[in-house]
Amino acid sequence: MITPIFWITQDGEKLTIRIRAPHANLKELDYDHSQQMFIFSCQPYFLRLNFKQMVDEYGSGRGQQIQYDTDKCEFLIYVQKMHKNEHFEDLDMISELLRAPETPKHARDLVEEIGEYLEEEDQGDGEEYLEKQDNIRDLTEEIEKSQEKGNGYGFGWTKYGIIERLRDEIGRVVDLEYPEDLGIGERARECGQLDEEAFDAGRYLVDTIQPEDVLNQIITSDFRGKLEITDEDREKLKEIRKIIDFSKLDNISIANSLIDIIYAYLYDARVNEWDDEPSCESGWTCSKLSPSLAYFVKWNNVEEAVKGVIRRALTYPLYRSWQLSQKVVDDLKIVFRSGKSAILHVLCEIHRCFIASGEFKYLLNDLFITDYIVWIQSEKINKVLEDLKEELESLEVKKFEDLELLEIEAKLQMTQVLDSDDDEDS
Repeated sequence: MITPIFWITQDGEKLTIRIRAPHANLKELDYDHSQQMFIFSCQPYFLRLNFKQMVDEYGSGRGQQIQYDTDKCEFLIYVQKMHKNEHFEDLDMISELLRAPETPKHARDLVEEIGEYLEEEDQGDGEEYLEKQDNIRDLTEEIEKSQEKGNGYGFGWTKYGIIERLRDEIGRVVDLEYPEDLGIGERARECGQLDEEAFDAGRYLVDTIQPEDVLNQIITSDFRGKLEITDEDREKLKEIRKIIDFSKLDNISIANSLIDIIYAYLYDARVNEWDDEPSCESGWTCSKLSPSLAYFVKWNNVEEAVKGVIRRALTYPLYRSWQLSQKVVDDLKIVFRSGKSAILHVLCEIHRCFIASGEFKYLLNDLFITDYIVWIQSEKINKVLEDLKEELESLEVKKFEDLELLEIEAKLQMTQVLDSDDDEDS
């Protein structure tokens, strides 16, 4: 059965569920709804939705219940709310509406998950089959040993054995080549040290003190990012069904990393002048600028995350301007101010960017972005996101002290050169 694309809107009395089903056999149409459940079936489509609030039972007799648009091949089904004027939250959270319970992951499950990253092969028989079983046992033991170290990575720092297993095939997708050998608490410090060593003072000064016209245009342009769930997003979201459950403290850390991931995307979007299509460098930019993606860091607060990603934005990409880095912070505030649907759309865009980028960037979707897409839809993290937004709104990032000194020294040298030229002219 196929899960159709759907949209849900509401007014004070009812939900309007729009379902696109171009190949539907209308003779086999059936649907039902009661309490917190809605079911639609029309070969070859099946849709089951679970709401947080209550709806009336089917057949209650309150108004017309269904229409079919033959031109658009879409159903409109009207479902009455049990409590008039009650607001149904998160009706754009597609995966959350669709999801079903799952059991927690153990080491064996992680082995199967790693199989998603490996090239599909025939099972084979005889010696080949036995060899594969030996490989699975070896991999299970390897993951269990890695878990004992506690140096996980990826979403929620819960992944083990993936990069190590695939290193020879994929090369260096991230900057931290051996994540399981470096404690989670040490990664931010080491990442910062490497960024400082890679920092090019000359490049920074040119872009900050004497920016090109193109860079000035990039900095001064208005925010033009799209922040609504698209049909392409919905197509992706209906296929993602997972349960992700963490403690409040873990959710705060996960949310902090979301800051630098989205910042990196917004930097790339602004530099590319909000083009709908990512550039050939977009995957590299998004993965390189984000310390969470590149070095698997874990932040204590929003300020750390913002400073960490700004440092990389001043070190690695084409444009390394303090003014640009601050403008992207403003963009970041707009996205979080716009709510979960906006954040969800951005995550879907990042997911598409990594798929299109090549160079095994898709692995970052498997390690991070797919889980973030599920996580952001959960109502359990609403308070965490609200606190994050408030912390971000109140944040004012002052120019790093070493950059202030660098600029003062550069401007002083420029003044001395100008004074010297004046003396020669006189």
